[in-house]
Amino acid sequence: MDIALKPIVCIPEKDPVKRFLLGKKGKNEFLAVALNPSTANEDTLDPTSRNIEHLAIKNGCDGWYMVNLYPGRTSKPEFLPKEPDPLLVKENIQFIETMLTSNKYNITKVLLCWGNGVDCHNYLKESAKRIRSTIEEQKLPCYHLKLTTAKNPFHPAPTPVNRWLGGIENVKLNPY
Repeated sequence: MDIALKPIVCIPEKDPVKRFLLGKKGKNEFLAVALNPSTANEDTLDPTSRNIEHLAIKNGCDGWYMVNLYPGRTSKPEFLPKEPDPLLVKENIQFIETMLTSNKYNITKVLLCWGNGVDCHNYLKESAKRIRSTIEEQKLPCYHLKLTTAKNPFHPAPTPVNRWLGGIENVKLNPY
């Protein structure tokens, strides 16, 4: 089945406050680890999630998922809380760790893509460290689009991808 026609998976559904997972099921799945969720949901993808879908297809995957360092929804990372909800952080990390170790998912490639927003709050850096550790334990191949000048994995939003990487069609995965 064409990946574009597959139903969108969103956990939880119909929740304007948080999102742990967004994507489309496949047999060979691409996982993107970004900063925080924005507007995409079970009904509609946003420009960043459409870029992730494009990268999945371009790199031989028939499914993809997106998780985040923090599950609180905001279209502006600077609006993330200075102090996170500790229960939300715990639930998010547990969800991602379970996902990475479960045979329910078929993840074959992982794209780290949280951008420089990770440097705004220590809890984001701590989440990145824990998630990377689980990815390494599972021996999953890790990639980035490019590293920022601060050495963070580039975010796949359309504006920076078009401005700094020459558009989504020209983006290549680089080993992390």
